Amino acid sequence: MRSLPHVAIGCATVWAGTRLLGRSSMPPRADANGRAPASLADSVDFRLVAAGSLLPDMFDRLLRSGFSVRTGNPDQHLLGHTLLFNVPVAFAGVSLLLRRRDPRLAGVAAAALTHLLVDPVVRSPGTLFWPLLGLEFPAARGLNRPLTALTQLLAALAIAATALRLIRSGRLQEFISHGHL
Repeated sequence: MRSLPHVAIGCATVWAGTRLLGRSSMPPRADANGRAPASLADSVDFRLVAAGSLLPDMFDRLLRSGFSVRTGNPDQHLLGHTLLFNVPVAFAGVSLLLRRRDPRLAGVAAAALTHLLVDPVVRSPGTLFWPLLGLEFPAARGLNRPLTALTQLLAALAIAATALRLIRSGRLQEFISHGHL
């Protein structure tokens, strides 16, 4: 899977989740100017969500390059694609959301979890549940090329449609400066 589908699916999932959960009685956190957004859902920074959707790949690339972890497969999924890495991030995000009404880390964590759902790692329990099922990381199983190309095209169209909607509504600058959709 490539980056565009991860970003599109991560952002769409968090956007839908905030619309469903954002109607709760939890008041949103005030920003640096003391103004509170209309709802908790409106305070999510989707720039961070996009980065969170790529977090497992970024972490694994850091392991491979910065720490000289050698694998036979350049698409090898390592620690970033495990629940051992992602569950503590999710726990910290939910904790920060509940204690300080700050959705930033929760959005990053939710997007990182969507990465695991869309990556072929869901078909690789040896990676997902590492180290419970053994210390070796199994080779990543890729999707077939036509399906990967289709998901890339659909993701690019979804991102372009969102950008066009932001431009038409005059909210592109708000997205660029605050990350709000």
